[in-house]
Amino acid sequence: MLNFAKKTLPQFPYINIHKHGQNLTKNELAIRSIFASDIHEVVGKWKGTLSIGLHPWHVDEANIEVQLAFVEEVSNHKSVVAIGEIGLDSLTSAPFELQKEAFANQLRIATSVNKPVIVHCVKAHSDIISIVKREQFKGKVIFHGFNQNEQIAEQLLKNGFYLSFGHALMNEHSNAPKIFRDIPEDRFFLETDEADIDIKKIYKKAAELKGIDIIDLKKLVSKNYTTCFKS
Repeated sequence: MLNFAKKTLPQFPYINIHKHGQNLTKNELAIRSIFASDIHEVVGKWKGTLSIGLHPWHVDEANIEVQLAFVEEVSNHKSVVAIGEIGLDSLTSAPFELQKEAFANQLRIATSVNKPVIVHCVKAHSDIISIVKREQFKGKVIFHGFNQNEQIAEQLLKNGFYLSFGHALMNEHSNAPKIFRDIPEDRFFLETDEADIDIKKIYKKAAELKGIDIIDLKKLVSKNYTTCFKS
């Protein structure tokens, strides 16, 4: 009898590009978003990778220099793979011009350590684009939790940015599933953010929307991850 070795197929993980909280599901590769000042408490308790940054909600005029110094201090830590979430939010109480200053400074930090940025943006997409261009930022830019209209999606994709989709994919009445169906295969990620949902459910819905199986979807996301984080 001939004895054939069983072919081993590669096990692509469920990559979760933006996650809060520390619980992981089986075969999940997650980037956990934390405050820069918390890194020394997290490292050792969290086995995955991290993103750190000054969120626009937390920009404080009296402490901005200290806040940015924390980001810069730990930006090159071996566990940190991205600067984020950072960005602009026109609906929060933090002064908008101060948010812009903080965002620009963190783009410079990301440049200095050669890492991508994960962006939080609320009604300020044009401002984000303008600052990225002004700073001549050449790194990868990922807009997390995307659920905007087609015009904004086209604007961001035209500028070379990536879009990350989360639980909004589950809502057929939201913009997210409509945009996700047609987004180029080399320009998207998936995430759970703060939602109490298994990343596998996000992948299942995303695969349905794309009309592909989950293995092929995981391959696409893995390829995008390598392009953004390991190139």
